[in-house]
Amino acid sequence: MTRDQLVDAFDGIDSRFILSAARRIEGGDIVQLHRRKVIRTVLIAAAITALLAATAYAAGLFGLTARRITPELTTETAAGLSEADTETMKKVRETHRHSYISLGGVTGSPEYSAAAEWLSWRSAHEEEMAAAQLQKGETYYEWRDLERSFAETDEELAVARLYGCWDRASLDKLCEIADAHSLKLHTERTGVFDAQIYSGLGIYENGSGRREGMIELDGEKKFFEVYTELAGYLPAEELTTSLTDEFMEWEYTTAGGEAVSIAILELSRNPHSNPPCTSLRCLLFWHGEQGDVTVVFGHNGAIDEPEDWQAYAERFADGVDFEAYLKGAQS
Repeated sequence: MTRDQLVDAFDGIDSRFILSAARRIEGGDIVQLHRRKVIRTVLIAAAITALLAATAYAAGLFGLTARRITPELTTETAAGLSEADTETMKKVRETHRHSYISLGGVTGSPEYSAAAEWLSWRSAHEEEMAAAQLQKGETYYEWRDLERSFAETDEELAVARLYGCWDRASLDKLCEIADAHSLKLHTERTGVFDAQIYSGLGIYENGSGRREGMIELDGEKKFFEVYTELAGYLPAEELTTSLTDEFMEWEYTTAGGEAVSIAILELSRNPHSNPPCTSLRCLLFWHGEQGDVTVVFGHNGAIDEPEDWQAYAERFADGVDFEAYLKGAQS
């Protein structure tokens, strides 16, 4: 159960049951609760919520395992394709099949469920359309409407571009999924062009987005990507990993008292360099009441043992003000 689900569960409890529980807590059959006792009841409920949320963090329910989305796609080759077209479809699949990392919620949340449904449907649809084009003797991408002429309004056009919809069926399905999970869609993105390292940065109409961050670590400036997504929206940004990535992950409380989930992937290792060089991809996940913050950074250097990787990632997490990024998105 996610923290959002826990809060929702308390919100859904009939006040009669809360008062009944308060009577038992206070040690008797109380006809009418005084204001002080009501406050105490609320505090007890909040304490239970915090305890359960802490337990969830300890179990890794807010980390990569709970955020990974792997579309289940068929591996069958479309009937009637030539040997050359079959090879083309194989390359198409290898190029765009990924695991995705949910930027807007964990398993069980509306944001995660909608993202998983949308990304799985879109991937399957694109492969089906590509195979159909090859069966017609045409190139696999010709089904895509590059101008998005199917969009009937400026807002539909913007949404289609932001979410990678190439035909009317895709846009309709996207809207259907968002509506089914009571989520809003992003409608505008403003690019950020003054980034020092990362390209493709941008801010959405509600303040969510993909930004660049920087901290001082070991006397050096360390840059990172930070994805911020407010609750109640289907994320348009996509953070991918390969289907076979294996991460080391754990939960950590920063020096500032923030509960953070950390995941590390070893991308490559060169034992022949002096000293041996390791390339890492690190992800930090922070879950707030108003949304989620995901930090992504890489490291190339002489970090050779998992214990050293863990210590480095934790020191990095200590330097990030996660709540400030979420507040920045809300401002």
